[in-house]
Amino acid sequence: MERERILVPVPGAVTICVVLIHFVAAIVSSWAAWPTWAAVVVTALAAASLVAEQPRWRSMLAGQGSYD
Repeated sequence: MERERILVPVPGAVTICVVLIHFVAAIVSSWAAWPTWAAVVVTALAAASLVAEQPRWRSMLAGQGSYD
C-alpha cells in the first residue's frame, strides 16, 4: 500500500521564514557543538545557500509560486 502524499501550501513569506530558521539553527548548533573549522564550513554553506535562494524568494514574494 502506498502512502498518500499530503502537501500543505503556505504563503511564500512563511516558506522563507522556515528556511531562515533552518539556517540559523544550523549555524548556532554548529558553533555550539563542533570544532571551529566545521562551524566555519557550515556557516559558509548557509551563506552560499542564502545567496542561491534569492531568485526563488523574489518570485515567491511576487506571488509566483515555485510550482507555477
